[in-house]
Amino acid sequence: MKLGLYGGTFSPPHMGHVRAAETFLREYALDRLYIMPASIPPHKQIDALDDPRHRFNMAKLAFEPLCRGGKCEVSALELERAGKSYTSDTLRELYAINGLCGRQAVYMLCGTDMFETMHQWHEPDVIFSLAHIVVARRERDDADMIAEQRSRVMRDFGAAVDVLHLTPLEISSTEVRDMLSRGGDPDSMILPEAVEDYIRRMGLYGTAGTE
Repeated sequence: MKLGLYGGTFSPPHMGHVRAAETFLREYALDRLYIMPASIPPHKQIDALDDPRHRFNMAKLAFEPLCRGGKCEVSALELERAGKSYTSDTLRELYAINGLCGRQAVYMLCGTDMFETMHQWHEPDVIFSLAHIVVARRERDDADMIAEQRSRVMRDFGAAVDVLHLTPLEISSTEVRDMLSRGGDPDSMILPEAVEDYIRRMGLYGTAGTE
C-alpha cells in the first residue's frame, strides 16, 4: 500500500492546498491520502482564538470533491491526540493503523517553508526514516535553498526527498485571512465557495458571522 500524508494548519484551506493534494495523489499513484489538520502545530504561531475544529470542518469542505473518489480522507487523528501535533507521532500512528513496515513507506507532502526547518523538528531522524518527503514548490520559492536543504537532510539523515512538479496557486492562507478581514471577497478560484460560506457563517477571520 502506498500512503500519502499532507498535514498543515489549513487556516483556511484554499485552492492552492486542493491543487497540491490533487497533483500529489495523481503523480505518486497513492492508494490513500490522509489530509491531516494539526491541532497544536509546533512550528507555527497561531491566533489565540484559533479553534482546530473549525479548521477541520473547513478542510472537510475544501477536500470533499477529492475525497469522493475514495482515496482521500480528512483525518482527525492529530485533533484527537493530546498535546502538540508532532509529525513523528503521526507517522508512527499511520504505520500502526495501516500495518506498515519497512523504511519510508509514507510519502509526506510539505511546503518549502516547512521543509526548510524540518531538520530542527521534534525527532527529525524518525520523520526522515518513516517518510519519503515531497516538497511542493511555488514559483516564488528559493530553488537554491531547497537544493541545499535536500542535500543536508540526505547527508545527515539518509532522507529521500522529491520536488512535486505542479503549477501552484500563488496565494497563502495568510493572504486569504487578510483579504477576508479587510472585507474582501475571494473568488472560487482562490477559496472554495463552501469554505467561504462556512467562514462567513461562523464569523471567522474578522467576518461578521450569522450564527
